[in-house]
Amino acid sequence: MHSPQTVSNIRALTASLFGVAAGTLGLESFPGFIFYFIGTAIVSGLIYALKAESDPEAYFFRPLADLWAGDMFVLEARLEQANLLKKVVDAIKDLVQDCNFDCNDSGIALQAMDNSHVALVSMMLKSESFSPYRCDRNIALGINLTSLQKVLRCAQSEDILTLKAEDAPDVVNMVFESSDSDRISEYDIKLMDIDQEHLGIPDTEYAATIAMPSSEFQKICRDLTGLSESVAIECTKEGVKFACNGDIGSGAVTLRSHTDIEKPDKNIEINLSEPVALTFSLKYLVNFCKASGLSDQVKLCLSNEVPLLVEYALSNNSYLRFYLAPKIGDEE
Repeated sequence: MHSPQTVSNIRALTASLFGVAAGTLGLESFPGFIFYFIGTAIVSGLIYALKAESDPEAYFFRPLADLWAGDMFVLEARLEQANLLKKVVDAIKDLVQDCNFDCNDSGIALQAMDNSHVALVSMMLKSESFSPYRCDRNIALGINLTSLQKVLRCAQSEDILTLKAEDAPDVVNMVFESSDSDRISEYDIKLMDIDQEHLGIPDTEYAATIAMPSSEFQKICRDLTGLSESVAIECTKEGVKFACNGDIGSGAVTLRSHTDIEKPDKNIEINLSEPVALTFSLKYLVNFCKASGLSDQVKLCLSNEVPLLVEYALSNNSYLRFYLAPKIGDEE
């Protein structure tokens, strides 16, 4: 159902025409506004009578808002697969509970730290990931992720998701459309006022970068967590080694660069400028691995005395990134 977007496009076109006409007629200030208002009402009336066949409920989710006040939304973003946002929320909900979704003309971003200030989550869904995407001004949508997860679970895997928000919103509107039937579900989620500091993440030249199958990284973390609470990641010219020591024993997994032409998603690529050896909490890494369903490959970036970057690349240059501070001294 593209009717609201069609109306929005018509409004944008006619607004330009009415502006030119008002200028040509010398109408300014209040007379110009009245001219625009009457013209917009006439356009809505024509759509109601000719295209909606005097039955707007059959063509619009919200007949009054979409047809007669269609531009009340400052954010409208249509995601072809609601499952993408569902997987993102599932991956981060155990790390952060409440966070702001920062919306601007570049896309929708999220940045939040866990309660212990050990891990940082950074997500960016570029505007190109949506079709269409419109954000008239910067807005922050403060959402409880548990509540968001409950609503997203109402969507089927192939559903189309449309996000809408008004100016200074109290709720965010979510519409799920079935891609193969006429089923439409609509929900409003109450927004929160979250005072959240936005951290500037500096660009870092990492000493070691490892690209590997996300399923392999997930298996390593899950296997080693049965032996210890921490894992030492050591990257040398021989490869990358994941090692741990615990009360019941020790374990280690070593990976070397590997290229599979027939199955590129199985490739392991290691770029190294200097050896790196750092220790991290396995509990957090296992949590990060919940994002494995988003991408076949995961990228690990390491430098001594710098947080680990774990990145899952999404389509259209979008991404989900996790940063984890290394353990030092007695923590290990």
